[in-house]
Formats: sequence, C-alpha cells, structure tokens
Amino acid sequence: MSYWTYINGIVTVHPMGRTQPEKRYILETVLNHLPRVTGSEGDMNTYIIQKNGYNSSCSCDEFGEVTNNLTDRYGYKSRNRGWLQTQNEYILVVNAALRDREFEQTYREFMKWFVRLCKRVGCEDVLVEIKGYDKSTVIKDRNIQKEKYSWKSVFDGLFEDPSWCNNNKNGYKEPNWCEFMMWDRAKDSNYPMTLAYKYFNDEENDKEVERRMNYR
Repeated sequence: MSYWTYINGIVTVHPMGRTQPEKRYILETVLNHLPRVTGSEGDMNTYIIQKNGYNSSCSCDEFGEVTNNLTDRYGYKSRNRGWLQTQNEYILVVNAALRDREFEQTYREFMKWFVRLCKRVGCEDVLVEIKGYDKSTVIKDRNIQKEKYSWKSVFDGLFEDPSWCNNNKNGYKEPNWCEFMMWDRAKDSNYPMTLAYKYFNDEENDKEVERRMNYR
C-alpha cells in the first residue's frame, strides 16, 4: 500500500518588473528555480493566474519616454492620452497528489519551496492545506506579533529587498535573487546602460559598458 500526501491552495505574489512581460518572465524564472516538492509519480504543480485589470499606471514607458505606443482608456494608441498599465499581483495555485510520501516529508519540502518563494517575490493572502493519511495542516497569513509591524504578514517579512531599497547601515547591499534578470539603468536615465551606449554620447556610461563587455 502506498502513502499519499495532498497539497491544495493559493498564494498571491508580487514579482518585480517594469512591464507586464518582464514581471511574468521574472515570476516564471523564479518558479523554475525553486526546490522541488516531490512524489514518486510526479511533483507539485503550480499554476499562474494574472489578476484582472491593473493596479499601476504611468504616462511614460519603461525607458521614461512618452511615446505613441502607449494605450489610452479606450484601447487606442496615443502619445497624449496613453498609459503604461501593469498588474502587479498574480495568484499562484498549488496542487499535488504525491505518492509514497508521508506528511512530514511533504511539509518539509513545501516549506523549503515556500520560504524561497517569499524571499524572491512578495507573498500575501496565503492559504494552503497539506494533508497526509494521519495528519494535516493549513498554512495561512499570520500578522507579526509586534505593534510596530502588526500590519505585516510573517511571510511578507521574509522578502529580501532589492539592493536599491536596502538601507543597511554597514553599507552592504545584498541583491535580491531576481535582480540579475533586470537590466541596469544608465546614470541619471531610465534607459538600460547598453541602449544608452548605443544611442547616446555619454563618456562615463560608455566607459562602464565597455569595461563590462571586456570583463571575462
């Protein structure tokens, strides 16, 4: 007889990114590099659902430019009325029927997967049930038991701030895992350094890009 464990639930996540495609790419890459939650006949499945609508908008594109490629409220491209609209929230649905696993094994593997996820993308609205033949538990949001941070979830507190938001007093700024997927901006510009090198005459930027290109 085989032992089975089951996982069912949802997690709302907030991946970094300046555009919708960039957010999706970062989220999918994060999921592809998380530890496995395993069974002898297959691993846990994760499904991505982008929330409807948008919760962020800007009158310029990701390069800081006002262009005629932005869309207005009626769906038409317009330089004067166009907006870059993005939805920052995705719902992850987790589902698994894991054969030849007991509760403790699956719980350990899921929590390792989940903690890594929380470190790399912001997580909230967590509701996940893990069941074995003799035991079960529900993982859900729980507020931090400190008055100063009582509005924050314990899972939200796991998120590792990107280096540009890190105010470490010792000056050390460890990057968030996702930062390698985001291009570096040119100094005093929203353009990527390599595009600024291609299009603009900026001696300081040119030297830095050439230094990086020659780095082996």
